[in-house]
Amino acid sequence: MNLLTDSTASLRWRDAWRAYWHDDLPRFLHIAKVAMAVTLSMGLCMRLELRTPSTAMVSCVIVMMHQQSGMVIARGFYRGLGMIGGSLAGLVLIALFPQQPLPFFIALAAWIGVCVFCASYFRNFQSYGFVLTGYATAITAMPAWANPYGVFDTVVFTISEVVIGVACASLVSACFFPRRVTPALYASSRKNLTHLLDAIHRSLDKGVTLTGFDTFLDLIRERAGVESLRAGAVFEDPSIRLHNHVFQDLDRSFLDSVAWIHALHQLKVRVCADADARAMSAIDALIGALLAIVPNQTADAAADTPGVTLEQVEALSAGLTALEAQLPARIARSLHELADLPPPQRQFVATTGSALYFSIADLRKVCDRYIDARTADRRPWSRSVIQAIARIGRTRATANRTAATIAGLRAALAVLVVGATWLASGWVGGSTAIVAVAITSALFALAPDPAVASRQIFCGCLSGWLAGFAFNFFVLPLFDSFALLALSVAIVVMTGCYVNTFANTALLGLGFSLYFCFIVAIANPVVYNPSAYLDTGFALLLGIAAAAVAFSVLAPRAGDFISAQYLKQIRALVANTARDGDLDDDLLYRFELHLRDFIIQIASAPKDARVNRNTLIGWAFAALEIGRAMIQMRLDTAQSGDALPSAWRAMQDDWLAALADVFDDATPARAQRALDATRRALDVLPCPADAPDKPDAVLGGPLLMRFRMRALLHFTGLTLLDESLPLWQPLQHARADVSAAVSRSAT
Repeated sequence: MNLLTDSTASLRWRDAWRAYWHDDLPRFLHIAKVAMAVTLSMGLCMRLELRTPSTAMVSCVIVMMHQQSGMVIARGFYRGLGMIGGSLAGLVLIALFPQQPLPFFIALAAWIGVCVFCASYFRNFQSYGFVLTGYATAITAMPAWANPYGVFDTVVFTISEVVIGVACASLVSACFFPRRVTPALYASSRKNLTHLLDAIHRSLDKGVTLTGFDTFLDLIRERAGVESLRAGAVFEDPSIRLHNHVFQDLDRSFLDSVAWIHALHQLKVRVCADADARAMSAIDALIGALLAIVPNQTADAAADTPGVTLEQVEALSAGLTALEAQLPARIARSLHELADLPPPQRQFVATTGSALYFSIADLRKVCDRYIDARTADRRPWSRSVIQAIARIGRTRATANRTAATIAGLRAALAVLVVGATWLASGWVGGSTAIVAVAITSALFALAPDPAVASRQIFCGCLSGWLAGFAFNFFVLPLFDSFALLALSVAIVVMTGCYVNTFANTALLGLGFSLYFCFIVAIANPVVYNPSAYLDTGFALLLGIAAAAVAFSVLAPRAGDFISAQYLKQIRALVANTARDGDLDDDLLYRFELHLRDFIIQIASAPKDARVNRNTLIGWAFAALEIGRAMIQMRLDTAQSGDALPSAWRAMQDDWLAALADVFDDATPARAQRALDATRRALDVLPCPADAPDKPDAVLGGPLLMRFRMRALLHFTGLTLLDESLPLWQPLQHARADVSAAVSRSAT
């Protein structure tokens, strides 16, 4: 019995050890690679007799925050560009304002503010490039401000050290136990598609009702993570780089599918409440045809499959193609069989069928692009070099210009306050405080909660300062060889990097490693100066604290002012962009992308009692539904030409204006006018529901487009009447009367 117990305990101990080693082995490999890159860059800089090898060491630590080699290379690439741009900007500032404190600090603060604005406005690694451009200016300009003639040498040394650090980090990451980002990209994309297909079942299955927006928010957030991985994968995989447009088209189709699924879910809820039993049966049959071919991983959880396979997606694509071809005839037969029902009931079937048809088309595109992305190496590159460059040149940005402007002003003001304190006090280490406030203000303006992030960095800097003091003045004097120096530095850096690999303490570990390398200041030659070391550490902590106070006091991201700006720009997207934006192929994509970014920013912002996040997300989804309807209606009208009634264009203009007025100022009177305009638009646009007079009639392209236009109008009316949205609540007392009016317009 004891032997059996001992054997069982031994097996459990072995399983636990294997699990621990499986989870932590990538971490140990990563911290070993970071230590190797840091010591290699330090040794190269010392061999080349550069001034501050610590600059290269800091670059290694920062760009190797990520464990995948593609992300490291991407971050290093934009860090190099940003450092070059910031160094040149510092050279210009020193040349324009040599030894002129007031204009120099005003210009420096303004430049850093502009860079932080751009970093907040643009996305992914482009934003990181702007972050580097901002604080690299302070790094370059501040040490040379008192000696303008030495600024050129400072620029040359700084850029050289950064290039060495980036090159060492990229080479070590890519050559020693490389962890490629491409498999992570494919795995995340597979998981995201699996969740999309599961969401179709959860949204449309009979007897299942979703509440809130959590399912759709999770899909959008996951897709943003996939895009971030793709931005890094283009640096390590030529196939992804050459076929980048396939992944961008996949992103676009995915957003369209999520929007259609949400619209169908909202329609299903309304249909379940108001539809006749026969109409409901016809709608269930149409939706069931889709659900029958869509894989359901939740139902197949017992199979222990990590997600949909490529073969399943290929089969789904073929099934969707066949269903897309058959669906018009099914809709026609259903409408013919329900000829004796009142027109509003038949309109439910027609609206659901048309929405289902176009959602199937978008889902098929998702599947096709998903397949193309995995077989791109077996397919020819379908675009010219000029087209690809043009596409890459269109850098996508967020729509929240106000929040970006506030971030830029906050950073500029923090730099000005610290600069004024330095000038007023005559403090020797004040320049280091300006560098610290510039780095923190720029680097963490992009964080979901900048105040919390800056506090973690403050603790990391304090820990790195204390560790650096012990290292600099008790350990370093004992060394007589580079090998001992490299080993001791590697041990300390590995400690911080290990802490950095955990999500909850990532910024703490980053701050420890970053500021340890920065403050120890390995140089040629090393200077033993405890008082200067303490002064530098105190300046760093003061600069970080000033940035943290600015994040917490000056229009905090979780505050009601920023939320009001979010809401204002969400409404402006519909009132201006959807109504009057240039009508091209990318208008709908840009509109959806801006709203997607808004939704992600709102969802990732820290919780605050003053902010009703559900209200903001409700506004965003209402804007998504109505704005998409407005843009798609404009596109369909332009494509249909003279096939529409002569009175339609004037009616469409009135309808667009009424909806834009609602989002400009959501008063009950304006919402009522929008509902009336929707009803009149449905009256003007002939109903194709009565067109098929035979059970086997097939709805052609023009009729399907007419179905979609009427479905979009019907969706708009349902959104305006949705009780779950906070924007139309003053109208809820009149909901029944107006809903009946919208339904009667189906005739």
